Amino acid sequence: MKTVIQYIDRHYAKRLTVAALARRARLSPFHFIRSFRAATGLTPHQYVRERRLERARHLLSTTPMPVTDVCQAVGFTSLGSFSTLFRRATGLSPIAFRSSTRRPVYIPGCFMRMYRIGR
Repeated sequence: MKTVIQYIDRHYAKRLTVAALARRARLSPFHFIRSFRAATGLTPHQYVRERRLERARHLLSTTPMPVTDVCQAVGFTSLGSFSTLFRRATGLSPIAFRSSTRRPVYIPGCFMRMYRIGR
């Protein structure tokens, strides 16, 4: 099960199906779902969704990528479902999350004086 979890962690943005993951684990789909849930506490679908949302939170707080691009980069195909799931997981829309987590850029005072910024 550990190798399947590592595979999901590396390939979360790709289209991952239970059938393909079960084949990778050499289990039937139903036995795979039961075993996966016993090992992680989540179904494979929930686990993939959590990895995608985790990466989306990281991208939104550290990059200037548009929300649509973040949505596609982490493997969601629908901006609407991404926004709904994101709000359900964080309590904020992707844009509100970005504005609440982005830190202002520090510009040293010497640069401000040198380029006469803020006068």
